[in-house]
Amino acid sequence: MNIYFDKYHGCGNDFIIINNLSNTFPKTSIDTIKNLCDRNLGIGADGLILINECKSQPFEMVYYNSDGKISTMCGNGGRCAMHYSYLNGISAKKSKFLACDGIHDADVSGNFVRISLKDVNKYKFINDDIFIDTGSPHLVKIIEDVSKINILEISRSIQKLEDFKSDGVNVNYVSVINEDTIQLRTYERGVENETLSCGTGAVAAALSLSIVSKSNLKKVSVKTLGGDLFVEFKNHDNNFYDIYLSGKVKKVFSGEINYEEN
Repeated sequence: MNIYFDKYHGCGNDFIIINNLSNTFPKTSIDTIKNLCDRNLGIGADGLILINECKSQPFEMVYYNSDGKISTMCGNGGRCAMHYSYLNGISAKKSKFLACDGIHDADVSGNFVRISLKDVNKYKFINDDIFIDTGSPHLVKIIEDVSKINILEISRSIQKLEDFKSDGVNVNYVSVINEDTIQLRTYERGVENETLSCGTGAVAAALSLSIVSKSNLKKVSVKTLGGDLFVEFKNHDNNFYDIYLSGKVKKVFSGEINYEEN
């Protein structure tokens, strides 16, 4: 089976993107996706995105983590999917697309892509940390220096806690640079490793900053290992709406792989 794909990344968060408008990809196989995402034996990626046909919108984005399992909303993946779809004539520069959590607005300006995310009106404190769902579940830990943590050891121990051992949780470590700028490192469930950036994690971190600072923030710059992301939002009594995630994306290469399942 020949699989044609594009490799993309959004601030280092990398994806295999496949045009599946013809509905021919064997998406029922966890092993297929897991093997394609394998960095040693496959193409290598944090996740795989299918561009599927959608009756109400130009396309539907279906996202799988590198463990081969279908996942929740991926912010950087959505930005890359939108850029891919625009370049391939599937959508216009300013468009909408369907994802697992509903319809997202999106627009492309060169290699800069901005997408909307769902409203957030629920969160809870777990000790000093904030648990918040921005399309995917995130635990946000605000600490003094994100460069001085053992992110794998701490994050993997968190996955074993009673609250998270069933579905897992993305863990975000945030250091405040100034009132509207933060440094972020993220451990992603399903990848089970640190990624160079995480879109929904950047949103979770930005909203958490607004919650703890009790400020009137409207835009937060998020510095990740892979580059800068920007989160815009409106806030009424910690009910967040008109949330947008933006930043650069890059098409790395196009390819074809001959894949045979074992």
